[in-house]
Amino acid sequence: MFTEHMTEAAALVAECQVVLDFAPGARVQYEIKVYESLKGGGDERYFATGTSPEDPQGFRPLGSGATAEAALQACLNAAGVHHRRRVKQADG
Repeated sequence: MFTEHMTEAAALVAECQVVLDFAPGARVQYEIKVYESLKGGGDERYFATGTSPEDPQGFRPLGSGATAEAALQACLNAAGVHHRRRVKQADG
């Protein structure tokens, strides 16, 4: 089972593909994975992270929540805020 050297552990509970489309030429795809904390984690025992297949080393949204759905929504919110800022900067 867990040892004192293992500070965190999580299990994959869901994954999905999401495409955000803000404007022509401002489209991004993410592979989102939602995990449940098995050790550590605190009150918000779920977290979600996204990776863009087009830019795997680029921005990776992250969100946490008391439920898997809340963690997914927080991750999508982070992705949306980031990409809206990029669209505004490109227009400005």
